[in-house]
Amino acid sequence: MSNIVLFLRTHAYVILLYIVSILIVCFLLPRVGKFPYEFQRGKIWGHEELFAPFDIPILKTQQELDTEKDSLNKTFVLYYNELPEVVVQQKKLFSQTFDEQWENSGLQDGRNQLYQTIVAVLDLVYGRGILQTDENTENQSLSDQMIIIKNNIASEGDRNHILTPKVAYELVMASLEKEDSHEEMLFLKSLNLNNFIQPNLSFNADISQKAKNGQISRISYTKGVVPANRKIIERGELVNDEKYNVLTSMRHEFENRVGVSGDFKQIWAGQAIVVVICFLLVFVFLKYFRPEIFSNILRTTFLLLIIVLFIGLSCIVVRNDYFSLYILPFVLLPVIICTFFDARTANFIYIVILLLIGLIVPNGFEFVFLNFVAGLMGIINVRSIYRRGSLFRSITMVILAYCVAYSALVLMQGIYIRQIDWMNYVRFAINGALIFVAYPSIFIFEKIFGFISDITLMELSDTNQPLLRKLSEVAPGTFQHVLQVANLSEEVIRKIGGNPLLVRTGALYHDVGKINRPGYFIENQTGSRNPHEDINPVNSAQIIVEHVTNGIEIARKDSIPQHIIDFIRTHHGTTTVRYFYNLQQKKELDNQVDRSKFAYPGPNPFSKEMVVLMMCDSIEAASRSLKEINQHTISDLVDNIVNYQILEDQYNDANITYREINTAKQIIKNRLMNIHHVRIEYPKT
Repeated sequence: MSNIVLFLRTHAYVILLYIVSILIVCFLLPRVGKFPYEFQRGKIWGHEELFAPFDIPILKTQQELDTEKDSLNKTFVLYYNELPEVVVQQKKLFSQTFDEQWENSGLQDGRNQLYQTIVAVLDLVYGRGILQTDENTENQSLSDQMIIIKNNIASEGDRNHILTPKVAYELVMASLEKEDSHEEMLFLKSLNLNNFIQPNLSFNADISQKAKNGQISRISYTKGVVPANRKIIERGELVNDEKYNVLTSMRHEFENRVGVSGDFKQIWAGQAIVVVICFLLVFVFLKYFRPEIFSNILRTTFLLLIIVLFIGLSCIVVRNDYFSLYILPFVLLPVIICTFFDARTANFIYIVILLLIGLIVPNGFEFVFLNFVAGLMGIINVRSIYRRGSLFRSITMVILAYCVAYSALVLMQGIYIRQIDWMNYVRFAINGALIFVAYPSIFIFEKIFGFISDITLMELSDTNQPLLRKLSEVAPGTFQHVLQVANLSEEVIRKIGGNPLLVRTGALYHDVGKINRPGYFIENQTGSRNPHEDINPVNSAQIIVEHVTNGIEIARKDSIPQHIIDFIRTHHGTTTVRYFYNLQQKKELDNQVDRSKFAYPGPNPFSKEMVVLMMCDSIEAASRSLKEINQHTISDLVDNIVNYQILEDQYNDANITYREINTAKQIIKNRLMNIHHVRIEYPKT
């Protein structure tokens, strides 16, 4: 009991994060019942014989609904406003023009009769209605009916009787030519009657759209009913189009009835239990297999945030149907996690997220299978995210994995080619292309959570970085030393497992503290005089030890990430500067020498990469002082230094095995023999 209380106290914040994440996911999940059967068009029904538990309204297919809407769009009645003020204005203008032209025409008789005839013809065309041609073409409708609104009173009209300004003018002139004399016709032409024929009908877009929407809203979404207790499908029967439509209708009605019936507590309880189980799996996995992540608040927060973020996005897409769920780049998740942690952690978290999302999406098996295959290909191919070729190769393989897996499911279901949703292949291509979002995402997560990616390590390992350039100029001997250590460390890590780029970058920066006093380190001494000869061993040891603390300070001022600073802190662990410690002991034979004055501040290495750097740093530096270089002296040197560090408990905090240590020793020996051109001694015959 006391152990449980101690565990809860120690990890209270982590446990609180898990509880908050569980509550958020439970809140995001849709409160609808889950239809207990999985089915797909063209696939054999593998469940028991199914009867309708209640009356099931059969839903129309989307194609049928679209056909009805298209038909309505082409045949719905348009609304127009009649403009009587246009007629009044044009007749008044005509009257004025007629009087002016009559006085100038020289005609004497028939004025009133001609005037009344023209007005009657104008009344005729305006009575039929005149509509501008472009208004006719902009609002396409195949219906011959129209509604004309005059003085807020709507009346039906026939579109075929409506005139355009051109047709109205031709009708006026044709009507007048039958009765008028030649002189009167000349007078009519001088009037330019075309000027008095203007549209008196105006399209009413607002009322037309409201009427159209009202008709669309009255479209029935169902077509018949399957009565209760009627057999729907039996085991082994093919789910054809008709059966698929009935099953889809049953699922829709089932989920709606569960929601309406008020069983929210039951649904919520089931969802909560599933969510708790999934998060408990993550908890146990990190606790026992990735304790370095579990005990780190920022890393745990990052993983839980990723889980909640992707589940939240999926719930929003499923609930609102903004776009297909296959466009969401789920493969991005394992790629990002793998960049900061490892492939096993990425794969485990990815599977948990897919299982949770698979509960709320239609055809959950298909969703989980497709995304699992694609995600696995993403993890396998993105080993080095900083390489552009690797990312492009990964995108290609992810898209290919989606397409092949989807095609396999289609073939397995026996779906005809004409029934395949070819847009899914386009969605897979968009999904793969969105993996490019990994670059900005990784940068953002690095800044927020203090992570370090291979992209950043690649930039830092460039020897043209200002700090490394300064090291090469101020302390050239040290710079050559760190290059050798970087090469040694990288080769060892590649063989025993680890992050080669991380250990190489850490090795390049581990001795930057020597910039402050380069002359006190033997690799930078070019003359015959050693400055340590003028000071006592205690001060000499302090100067040597200070290159660690100075290096930390310099790295922080230069904004070097904490992951690299940790290599500076740990590359000597808590060992002592043995050379000056032994000198002080010879001076004070009768007194006990204070060992702490000669010890590095530590801490000890706490990762495999840090241990390898400690080994290679000490061995490479010591190899420069060998008077005789051969296979035996190099082997003894490596064994002595590593054994000393083991006796000093320098490796206890790191996840490295004795087998890996022995492998590392052998690699270092072979490498040093190659560097110093040592030939292997052959046995004498």
